[in-house]
Amino acid sequence: MLARVSFLGALLAALAGCGATYNIEGSYTCTNPDEDHLGPDGMPDPCHYQDADAGSGCAVGEFVHWQNGWEAPSLLWIGPEDQAPECPLGPMTIGYEGRTDLVAPDACEPCTCEPPTGSCALPSTFKVQAEVCGPQGAPPIYWNAPVPWGGLCDGTTQVPGGKAYSVKIDPLTMTENGCAPGPTIPAKVISLHWNTFARSCDMPWPMGPLQRTICLPDDQIPPGFAMCIFKDGENDCPTEPGSVFTEQHFFYKGVEDDRQCSACTCGPPEGSACTATISIYTNSTCSLPALDQKTISSAGTACLDIQLPGQALRSKSAGSTTYIPGMCPAMGGDASGSAIKTKPATLCCRP
Repeated sequence: MLARVSFLGALLAALAGCGATYNIEGSYTCTNPDEDHLGPDGMPDPCHYQDADAGSGCAVGEFVHWQNGWEAPSLLWIGPEDQAPECPLGPMTIGYEGRTDLVAPDACEPCTCEPPTGSCALPSTFKVQAEVCGPQGAPPIYWNAPVPWGGLCDGTTQVPGGKAYSVKIDPLTMTENGCAPGPTIPAKVISLHWNTFARSCDMPWPMGPLQRTICLPDDQIPPGFAMCIFKDGENDCPTEPGSVFTEQHFFYKGVEDDRQCSACTCGPPEGSACTATISIYTNSTCSLPALDQKTISSAGTACLDIQLPGQALRSKSAGSTTYIPGMCPAMGGDASGSAIKTKPATLCCRP
C-alpha cells in the first residue's frame, strides 16, 4: 500500500503566524481573504499560503495536493514487466504492483488422435472365369482356399486346363480397433499473461503547508516515472478544479480463471487399408515360378486376367498381409468459461 504522510505539524506551523485555518476543500478563515486569488498550482488560495514567501518551503509552481480518500502520491512506472526498473530508493519502497491488458485465450489446444490399429485376414473365395475380367455371364468355378487361410501354399483344389481365363479374388478382411485420443489439454493451462505491468514507489516528499499537500521539485521524478495517487477499486479520477491527477489507469492484482475444455474423442477410422500379394501356379506345390501375381486389398474385389489363358491352375499362395493405418477425426476440445480480472486499483497520474 502506498505510504501515508501526516502533515499536521507542518499545517500548524504554517498557520500559526496568521491565526487562521484553511481546508483545501474550500472552507477557510483568515484575515481579509482574497477569494479570487489562485495559487501557483491553479487551486484557490484566498489566504496566499502558496505564495513563495508564505513559509511553506515550496518554490512557486511546486505545490500540489490530492483529494480526500486517495493515498499520498507515489512514483509510478508502466510497461513490460521484464523491463520494470527498481524503485529510486530501492525495493523496500515498492508501494504497489499490478497488471493490466490480460491475454487469456478462450480456445483449447487442438484435440489429437493416435493412429488406428488393426489387423488383416486373407480371403478364401477365388472364382475362376472362362472369360476375361469384366461382366461375367457363365457360372464361375470356385477355387477356394481354406478358411481361415494364412497364405501358405494351397493345392487342395485345382482347375483343369481350358477353364481359366481370369480369377476374381474377394477383398481382404480388415479389423480395426479405433483410435485412442491424444492428451486432453484444458484451456486453463494455455498460458495467460498480462501485457502491461505497473510498479509504484513510495517517496519521502517534502511536506507542503496544507493538509494533503507536498512540495514537488521536478528533479525528484526520474525519467519513465509519473507522479500518481492511488485508491482501491475502479474509480473516477478527481475532477475538482485545479486537480492535477487526471490521467486514469486501472490495474489488477489477480484473475479468476474457470476456462476449461470438453473431453477429446475420436471418430471412426478413415482411409485405412489392408494389402497382400497373391501368386498362382501351374503345379500343386507352388514350386515353379508363379504363372501370375496380383496385389489385392481390402478396398474391393480384385480380378486377375491369366497371362496365358486356359492353363490349368493347381496351387496358390499369398505373401504377408500389410495393415496401412488411416486416421481418426478428432472431436471435442470445445472451450467454455472465461478469465476475469480481479482486485482492481485506480492510479490517477499527473500528465
